[in-house]
Amino acid sequence: MGVNIMLDFEVHGLADEAQTKSVLRGLVELIRAEGLQEHEVGLGWSVEGGRHWISGETDYPIGISRFHTWRPHFEAAFRERIQALAPAATAAINWRYPDGD
Repeated sequence: MGVNIMLDFEVHGLADEAQTKSVLRGLVELIRAEGLQEHEVGLGWSVEGGRHWISGETDYPIGISRFHTWRPHFEAAFRERIQALAPAATAAINWRYPDGD
């Protein structure tokens, strides 16, 4: 059974533009590998006060089959990808369930 979800995330503590772009590429690859389309999860990066960060979000609900097993897998892959490319970075994912609202 599928669940409609929405998500947003941020990655902070990136060293510079090169590291930020590397993590962004890694997250794009992860999105693709998980069968999500790039238009389903918008990604971007910014610099504010000399601090680099990445954000991503869905603009509309995405149906995920077997979400109860996919979510921990995705969260682990997300953390591992960021840790491999930017060990000092911190990241958080926020999940929303629009059908339950």
